[in-house]
Amino acid sequence: MCGRFSLTTPLEELIRQFMIDEYIEDTAPRYNIAPSQKILSLISHDGKRKAGHTTWGLVPSWAKRDKWKPLINARSETLLEKPSFRSLVHKKRMVIFSDGFYEWKPGDSGKRPVRFQLKSEKPFVFAALWDRSEDGLVTSTILTTEANAVVSPVHNRMPVILHDNEQIDMWLDPKHSFGEASTLLKPYPETKMKSYGVSTLVNSPKNDVKECIEPADS
Repeated sequence: MCGRFSLTTPLEELIRQFMIDEYIEDTAPRYNIAPSQKILSLISHDGKRKAGHTTWGLVPSWAKRDKWKPLINARSETLLEKPSFRSLVHKKRMVIFSDGFYEWKPGDSGKRPVRFQLKSEKPFVFAALWDRSEDGLVTSTILTTEANAVVSPVHNRMPVILHDNEQIDMWLDPKHSFGEASTLLKPYPETKMKSYGVSTLVNSPKNDVKECIEPADS
């Protein structure tokens, strides 16, 4: 799964790397993004890439928000089997910006947080879906897949990561069928990723500080 991530990359770098056409005003670095918070996301509309905020935790348009537990993740292998997702995969695909995500590794002294990045330390995006709830709130969920060899010692699932602009176009543009786009829903190559232990500050979503992404003392 993916229950916490970061986005510390300056907006101007995201605009350049991901060829964003329309975007919100600059945003502050986020070191410990948690469910129910606003997250920077990207859709394709009328041939343009538009970035803005969604709320992390999907609430389907047909569900009552006050009675629904928001869905922060969706298993990519079963999207067509789930009423919450199967209508979204055709026209409500999006991506979510990140430059690292966290999982917790069990140990003798309890679970310790681990941060995962690309070896290049460049930003990337998670494949995601979105919907608009009955009261107009736009919500989103991050797609997951089987973990690669870097993530699997810590967790058996990982978010679907896209980094290439051609892949992002295929996922965002509804002219590509879900059958085509679903070929992207696979583990990111382990040879291009790295991980390191971080402070237990990450354990609390109240802590959104630079120390969250710094390597933990040995």
